Amino acid sequence: MINTKKFHVIGEGVVLVDHGPVTMTLEAKKEGLPFTEAALAGAEKAVEVFNDLAMYLEIIRRQVSKIKDIPVHAPDAVKRMVNSVRMLNEPDFTPLAAVAGTVSDIAVEEISKYGSDFAMANNGGDIAWKVSEKGRKSIRAALISDIKIGNKTHCLEVNSFEDIRGIATSGMGGRSLTRGIASAVTVLAENSSMADAAATSIANACICDDPAIVQCPAEDLDYGTDIKGLLVTKSVGNLKMKSVLEALMSGEKRAELLLKCGMIKGSVIFVSGEMVVVGGKDSQKCLFEVKKLD
Repeated sequence: MINTKKFHVIGEGVVLVDHGPVTMTLEAKKEGLPFTEAALAGAEKAVEVFNDLAMYLEIIRRQVSKIKDIPVHAPDAVKRMVNSVRMLNEPDFTPLAAVAGTVSDIAVEEISKYGSDFAMANNGGDIAWKVSEKGRKSIRAALISDIKIGNKTHCLEVNSFEDIRGIATSGMGGRSLTRGIASAVTVLAENSSMADAAATSIANACICDDPAIVQCPAEDLDYGTDIKGLLVTKSVGNLKMKSVLEALMSGEKRAELLLKCGMIKGSVIFVSGEMVVVGGKDSQKCLFEVKKLD
């Protein structure tokens, strides 16, 4: 039975999930027409996944280096989160680094089961899609260069929307704590789960030594955090340009490593107004483009 108190239809073929920390928009189409029934099914699945994960907090809040065996009966979402974070090869990460993207992936898969040729889930900026509409050449998404401000400053055009099916954004001012100073890091990957984990990693890597950067233990900002004992960024003052470029280069280096190992398809990194794009092209075609909005 569908619990409409946790989600509701906000437009033809569009459903909003508002359940606990989850605020997700789902959209479905079939043959170009809104497909509300499929979007509702995706919403119901998203709530179900979130409730299942709550039963496995002891595992998903644990550092991946300390997770030896995943219980056979554990939900698929738990396994996906662990696998995505393990790909980072960062032992102090927990599976929660991939939670939002994983829920988006699963919701889209559920929508697609109903025969949708367009399915999209946006879980607070962690986006997944599956598109098979004939004649479509690209998918466009607005980019923000500073999460705190939230202004849409660039356009991301994904030309290879079958190879790239997930986007995630992380950085200062986001829903999670960060160990770096990135204003915004957007990652593109073959799914949103991997993009989510990678965005966190790259944002963390955007760091440098500057007195304007104030850090503190994660638990000082969030007592219930899953990364207790690790230093996170509390505030950032006026940075020297040298520091901005150093942090940007550090993030770029991390993104290039994740691109080389095949975890991501590319990344757009912003630090204090400066931008760098990693990836976007392969030997045959342009996978995505970034343009500044007028």
